Amino acid sequence: MVTIGAVVAVWRAGGPGPAAADVLGHALAAVYKPVKGPVVAYDMHAPLTVLVMGTEKTSQFGGMQTDSMMVLAWDPTAKRAAILSVPRDLWIDIPGYGPQRINTALEFGGPTTAELAVEKYIGVPIEYYAIVDYSALVQLVNTVGGITVYNPYNINDRCFPNAAENACTIFQLSKGYHHMNGTTALKFARERETLPLSDLSRDSNQQRVLFALRKALLHPRNLLKLPQIVADVQQSVITNLPVAQLPRIAEEVLRLPSSSIQHAVLQYNNGAVSNYTTGGGAEVLLPHEAAIHAVVASLFGPELTALQGVPVQVESGSAVNAATAATFTQVLSGIGVDVLTPAQGASTPHKNSHVYWNTAVKLQARDVVAAKMVASMLGTTADPVRMPKVRAPVVAVLGGSLSGS
Repeated sequence: MVTIGAVVAVWRAGGPGPAAADVLGHALAAVYKPVKGPVVAYDMHAPLTVLVMGTEKTSQFGGMQTDSMMVLAWDPTAKRAAILSVPRDLWIDIPGYGPQRINTALEFGGPTTAELAVEKYIGVPIEYYAIVDYSALVQLVNTVGGITVYNPYNINDRCFPNAAENACTIFQLSKGYHHMNGTTALKFARERETLPLSDLSRDSNQQRVLFALRKALLHPRNLLKLPQIVADVQQSVITNLPVAQLPRIAEEVLRLPSSSIQHAVLQYNNGAVSNYTTGGGAEVLLPHEAAIHAVVASLFGPELTALQGVPVQVESGSAVNAATAATFTQVLSGIGVDVLTPAQGASTPHKNSHVYWNTAVKLQARDVVAAKMVASMLGTTADPVRMPKVRAPVVAVLGGSLSGS
């Protein structure tokens, strides 16, 4: 736990810039909520991608539809970060569950399914996830003394749902800058009915809240509040990010100037989505692959470069769900991986997934990096193994646990 004495010492040593980022980084390690299954160490020199999902509860996955989905990437070499908001009404084929809105992926199959869904349709490798309870946002904004956010539209929602979501309330907010408390910030982040682009405008507003909160957390007045900040969000985040590395990751990202953080939303004006009505009458958004990939390429270049063109052989362990294995193959192909046919290697039964770099072939440095990234995507580790009968430098064997969470 971060103490007042430690905060004061760091404050005197370096001031609000790097000092604040360092203390906040160590504070974040205290809000880590353990997850079942392996936690894969992160290579601090490699690109990092995280799927952040906002929901109303984090106690269990059942019933958890995600109100917000963002892909966050950090490139430690280039010292840059990127944020992409994914519309919750994107109509896709959820691996193993058929055509559904993308915000149901977490509810149906847990984090693994949500990651696969985003990877397949967005074309970005997802190595880790974080599920954030919205109640933590309210508490956090209040503790830092509120946040100042620009509202680009006049909001006059006569039927904004109450806390129990069983009755209407009124939510009004004029265009312009507003200093918001936690309750107002959450309403602003969730409002969509009176916005010109509905969910797509809401995605942009959620990014505005995120940037405003980042600025408030780094303000000198909030350094002494770190013990309370940690207490506010304790047990409100579920993530498989390695706890020992959280302080340094958070410190490095928080130190980035705003100019080094790119952000985008998949929306109409970049051609990424269009309106569609399902056979059941639901109004949803259809993804458009070429336009999405154009947006993704500008945001996540380093993350994609690490995998593009690397030959990877995907094999099915005997217990794996065949549909999920096929989806993962499609995911890799969509990212630009040179996926080889499984027939080129012997398939063996595996309960858990394993990734290997093949020491029987001439390896390049990027092959090992790619093996580690694919392993992170599968929630496992990568190891060197000699496979003289296999010509691929990277082999991913999908175990039965992949279809679970």
